[in-house]
Amino acid sequence: MIRPFILIIVSLSFLIGQFNHQDKLVFKRPLGQSTYILELDGRTNETGFFHKHIDMGLHYPFKNDWKVGIKYRQMYRTSDDGWQLEQRPQAEVIKTIKKTKIRWQIRSRMDYRIRERKDDAMRNRTRFQIKSNQPLTKFGLTPFISNEFFFTTDPWEYYVNRIEAGVDLPKGKLGKWSIYYKYNQTLDDGTWMPAYTFVFKLAI
Repeated sequence: MIRPFILIIVSLSFLIGQFNHQDKLVFKRPLGQSTYILELDGRTNETGFFHKHIDMGLHYPFKNDWKVGIKYRQMYRTSDDGWQLEQRPQAEVIKTIKKTKIRWQIRSRMDYRIRERKDDAMRNRTRFQIKSNQPLTKFGLTPFISNEFFFTTDPWEYYVNRIEAGVDLPKGKLGKWSIYYKYNQTLDDGTWMPAYTFVFKLAI
């Protein structure tokens, strides 16, 4: 019942593009003790289709529910001069804390941003997420919420806050859908500027 509804929304979002949305397709496969990850991402806002990227990387687990990851992102975003390329080598560390009813996850990621027509830059992104360990409704929906803090490193400055809240659906034949609301605030000349999007993610 819910999956056809999501498929209809995603299809319409591609056709009409009249609301802020982000469409993500994620592939995860084991590679020895590690996990190989490939992610495709496209975003649309009031101006139209403005962002696309591809991620590739590996996560390696070690003791007490820790993971380390190395990733590479090739991202394009529209500007007055057309699509601008940004390349992002990334390194991250993830800690998961499992409780009886909920699961905490802390992720800290360093991005090195290689940008066209701009100086290179580095930033830190630290995210705190809480997710239920069990579905909470008869439809099998698993809720989660997270808050992510973005910092520039030269100088060290807090400049983006991101809140995400949504649900994971039960795994189906295609994979597992997640649908969530993302609310960003970005510091611009001393003023926090808000933006939002709805995210439709399919993990295969």
